[in-house]
Amino acid sequence: MGQLNMLSLLVKSNGLETDIEQFKAREVKAKDIFTISNLNKPLAYDFVRQYHYLGDAEFFAKYAFGLWLDGELVGVAAFSNPQGTTALKGWFGLENDDQSVLELTRLCMLPALNQTNATSYLLSHSMQMLHRYYGVRAVITLADASRHIGSIYQVCNFKYYGLANDKSDFYRWPDGKKNPRGEVSALEGVWIPRTKKHRYAYIMDKRLKCLYKEQDAPKTKGKIPRFCCGGGVQGIRCA
Repeated sequence: MGQLNMLSLLVKSNGLETDIEQFKAREVKAKDIFTISNLNKPLAYDFVRQYHYLGDAEFFAKYAFGLWLDGELVGVAAFSNPQGTTALKGWFGLENDDQSVLELTRLCMLPALNQTNATSYLLSHSMQMLHRYYGVRAVITLADASRHIGSIYQVCNFKYYGLANDKSDFYRWPDGKKNPRGEVSALEGVWIPRTKKHRYAYIMDKRLKCLYKEQDAPKTKGKIPRFCCGGGVQGIRCA
């Protein structure tokens, strides 16, 4: 059995369960039981594939950070350069080769830690490390509106900048695969709209100004849930 496949068993078998239950009962604080460190990409990819709702969907990671409990990996935050030739220009008026703004591409936890502040602890401290050690001035992220409203970003004091512009992808016939960027007029296929995306940004350098208009963030009824945009358990997701 692989390392990641054993994580759920470890929760029950080596003391993690007790630590997690104490943490969820607020008998111990996150800073007292968790550590955060840089994470090698293969381990980050393996964890994300198992526990994020997008599974093995391709993503990029320039930097990855792991949340550790009793020597076991229990959460991952991955960041990359924003994708798209006009992404940085649209957000901040920056050139596309700018390295001071990153995109949060994946954030997920061991399911036993869902609905706790372990996720916000990992995300907030990861961004502090990006700012302190790598000169990152802002982190942007997109929340798939068909799945959640980005509650965890609101908990972590991200600013909300509305829904992203409508986009579509061209899927080829007969193989049904998405066509990479380029001319499609000579191809047979169909344009399919992408799901709407909520735009969020956490700006650490106050001299950096977002070109999108800040808006009131969408809300759910009642208390904002504090779990990650994934979770690894079917039927569990951000509200």
